[in-house]
Amino acid sequence: MRRPTFLAGALVASIAACGSAEAHPHVFADSRMEIVGTADGMLSSLRNIWRFDELFSSSVVVDFDKNGNGTLDDDEVQAVAETVRQSIAEWDFYTFVSVGNRDIKLTPPTDIRGLFQNGQLILFFEMKPAEAIDLKAAPVTFSAYDESYFVAFDFADENAFQLLDLPKTCTKAYTRPDPDEDASEWMNSVSMLKPGQSIPEDGVNFSQLLATRVDVSCKAG
Repeated sequence: MRRPTFLAGALVASIAACGSAEAHPHVFADSRMEIVGTADGMLSSLRNIWRFDELFSSSVVVDFDKNGNGTLDDDEVQAVAETVRQSIAEWDFYTFVSVGNRDIKLTPPTDIRGLFQNGQLILFFEMKPAEAIDLKAAPVTFSAYDESYFVAFDFADENAFQLLDLPKTCTKAYTRPDPDEDASEWMNSVSMLKPGQSIPEDGVNFSQLLATRVDVSCKAG
């Protein structure tokens, strides 16, 4: 299983304790996403805010606390943020936007900013679509997940997805999958395949299947 480079140093102890990575997360992030648009229903950008769990955050302190004061000062936090920016690009910054079955390309963030607050690392950054996305034309799906399921992004409820600067006609449909129910449903669908039928390409992407997401649609005014 691939792991983001920035985790390698910060999680040496915990990874060694776990041995080879199993199919469950080792890092947890309480997540929020701000979906920013225009008055006429076009997508401008999206902003991620991730608050990492205390165990992972303390591991980062061990790696980046250069002055040994037991916490992360502003310059040390920014060193963490820049390391993250460089290392998670390969994973599309764990941020996914799609229209129907088509993935929308996002431009990489120019920077990632960070805070160290109450013993937890917080990172936030903004990404823009690489093409014009009209939220009036079709529902657009937004989510954040790790394909390797090493990092778990938890969106607590529909309020974790905020619509900003968009028309009042815009609505969001929040989906928080049930891991047991959805995995069982997938297994049942596979068991019904006839000889010669292939498993759907997206049927084995459990990280996508279990990802919390929101569908945004803006009715034409």
